[in-house]
Amino acid sequence: MSATLLTLSFIGTRVLGLERTVRAFAAVCRWGRRLSGGRQQRPAGEIAERVSRGLNLTPLPVECLDQALVTWYCLNRAGYPAILLIGMKLSPVSGHAWVSCGDEYFVKTPGLEDFTVVAQFPPPVTVQ
Repeated sequence: MSATLLTLSFIGTRVLGLERTVRAFAAVCRWGRRLSGGRQQRPAGEIAERVSRGLNLTPLPVECLDQALVTWYCLNRAGYPAILLIGMKLSPVSGHAWVSCGDEYFVKTPGLEDFTVVAQFPPPVTVQ
């Protein structure tokens, strides 16, 4: 399932742009949570690991943005209040996307603390 979501994210971010793709994933998340009740069934780390394993199943050059977007979606769908973060650093110039969920960070990279957050997307639903 995560390979399919990664593929949808890859296509969505390139065709629709980041904002529209995030809104689409958020809408599906809200709809899915209503059906499932949004109960936390798996540990957050396990959910993020499943998304990482999906990277091996898609032939597309999926990068951190798509991985973070799908991780954000899956965590929120499971009932975790995850935040999608996008950051930049100037020396050397680079960008990275990651997910914050409580005290945990997913889709990490070395030097994550050096990135300045330039965009963030809160959970699409209120978590009880």
